[in-house]
Amino acid sequence: MLAPAKINLDLRITGRRSDGYHLLDSIVVFTEFGDELRAELSDKLEIIISGPFASGLRECDDNLVIKACKLLCQEAGVEPNLKFYLTKNMPVSSGIGGGSADAAAAMKLTCELLDLNINDNIIQEIAITIGADVPVCLISASSHVCGVGDEICQLSFDGELYLLLINPGIPISTSSIFKKYQNCKTKFDTKRRIIKTKIQLDLIISSLKDSHNSLQGIVCRQNEEVQTILEILKDTEGLLLCRMSGSGATCFAAYKTLEECNRAGNKIKQLNNEWWIKETKIL
Repeated sequence: MLAPAKINLDLRITGRRSDGYHLLDSIVVFTEFGDELRAELSDKLEIIISGPFASGLRECDDNLVIKACKLLCQEAGVEPNLKFYLTKNMPVSSGIGGGSADAAAAMKLTCELLDLNINDNIIQEIAITIGADVPVCLISASSHVCGVGDEICQLSFDGELYLLLINPGIPISTSSIFKKYQNCKTKFDTKRRIIKTKIQLDLIISSLKDSHNSLQGIVCRQNEEVQTILEILKDTEGLLLCRMSGSGATCFAAYKTLEECNRAGNKIKQLNNEWWIKETKIL
């Protein structure tokens, strides 16, 4: 099962709850690229991790795949006897929802293989306890996400969009970046309203140009390579939009055609072949 990368086309912070959680407002899309997760019935719960970024994860109880399976099985009152095989293709702690996508895929596989009959509302409640991005990753479709990840309005885009993803190999702690944001005492953004109809890509991209990622400046001041990547992307041919995704450090550039996306990718590879670079398309 594909656990697709989640890209924040923007990320606005609209407030902060009394429990410390920040309220977000973000347009997110999912890509044809991501991790791969499969599972089989077993006599115990375990996970085997492989792939180019396997070394960044541990095969233990705090893995989000294991946590997701355990919580669902506790709710259903059954033993979590599944063996998971995770191919980790996405960089770890990179701002593109890898762990959340893996957890969401694990929830789907657990329900399917163990034939769990759990109400959708309960599944969503469990998902939000695992992570703010897990509920939207269960949908894995373009969405407007608000609140602490619990307010989701699915979007329908009219048109194709290709994304170039670039990560300088710097893992970013989401909690650390949010703490730095809080210390800056930045004025909160205004929460948006989204019309629940098919939206032309040209229109949404145009509106997103006037938006931003509230965490981008903090990450750029902390990691010069992120700022360098964004400056290079701004000069690529056919660029529609470029920004940092989530809490970083992955940056993206959006293009209308695969050819434009590939040309930009080749340009970046010639400048720095040590960065992680991936051309993909939104689902």
